[in-house]
Amino acid sequence: MNQFPNHTSLFAITLIFALVTACNAVQAVETDDPFMGDWKGLWQSGEDKHPTLAAQVIPLGNRQYQVTLLEALYQRVPPDAVITATGDGTVLRFDDGFFFGEIQGDQFSGGRRGDKPGTFLLQRFNLMPPSLGAQPPEGAIVLFDGSGFDAWGRFPKGSGWDMLEGGILQANPNLGTIETRRKFGDCRLHLEFRIPLLPDARGQERGNSGVFLQHYYEVQILDSYGLPGYWNECGAIYRISAPYVNMCLPPQQWQTYDIEFRAARFDEEGNLLENARMTVLHNGVAVQKDQEMPRGTSGDAKKPPVPPVKHPGAIRLQSHKNQVQFRNIWVVDLTEEEQGNKTS
Repeated sequence: MNQFPNHTSLFAITLIFALVTACNAVQAVETDDPFMGDWKGLWQSGEDKHPTLAAQVIPLGNRQYQVTLLEALYQRVPPDAVITATGDGTVLRFDDGFFFGEIQGDQFSGGRRGDKPGTFLLQRFNLMPPSLGAQPPEGAIVLFDGSGFDAWGRFPKGSGWDMLEGGILQANPNLGTIETRRKFGDCRLHLEFRIPLLPDARGQERGNSGVFLQHYYEVQILDSYGLPGYWNECGAIYRISAPYVNMCLPPQQWQTYDIEFRAARFDEEGNLLENARMTVLHNGVAVQKDQEMPRGTSGDAKKPPVPPVKHPGAIRLQSHKNQVQFRNIWVVDLTEEEQGNKTS
């Protein structure tokens, strides 16, 4: 069921963004690690049924890496192998007795032994989010474009986060979570974020942040690149719904969230009629589809659940110990559009 019958579908809007921006929105991938990231290619021999092969390489610190070999990227498919590799800054190698491989420059070669031996060759692959660089449509409210903090009104421990060159807003772990001056109910939000490379960190300490709609409903931001995609990882509605697929890109690459949020509905006496719902596109792929949220999200499982929210609330960006970066943040207030449609 389409919960926004009077509004253009978020999926259609994202396709428009893709057509408009694909020619001029180029992601310059700059990384501090020569091996990290996505690789795609083919089995050169020994594989007829599934000739495609991909890999995700995750830095773990101290020259160690996790190499995941799988049939396709960004799909919920079981891996062919998860292997620990060692890199010396120029060459990365692994050999677990069955799979073996080497990365040097932009080429990843290797193979397997056993009853069905074969060799493969992979090339580096950088996914381009289709709405990267999307410009705010007419009527949108710009929350951050690099020109200042005017849209943000709560800086609990200081004057603000760090504003960097290139229109970038960087979370300052010492200054707490920030929130918008204006409050929203139904809305459509676009933001771009970049997670730092923290190879020695693990779990929730690895590039943690989040964006909250109506103050209480969080979409998680985390370096969960190459991980299974759980309820507390990137693209999840925190503690409510895991992403359909883990679309998290490697650290240091710009990523996008395009979120369509529908607030809970109440009758005139304040009785709940419908729970809040959310659709989330992560890097252009629907990882949450009209997901019902029976409560607000909470980072503390010991606290009582947040009941459905009755009133408009701020959009919040979480500060959680890590210097996550944001840019190009804008929102369309769908509550105002709906009220206009009712009176016209």
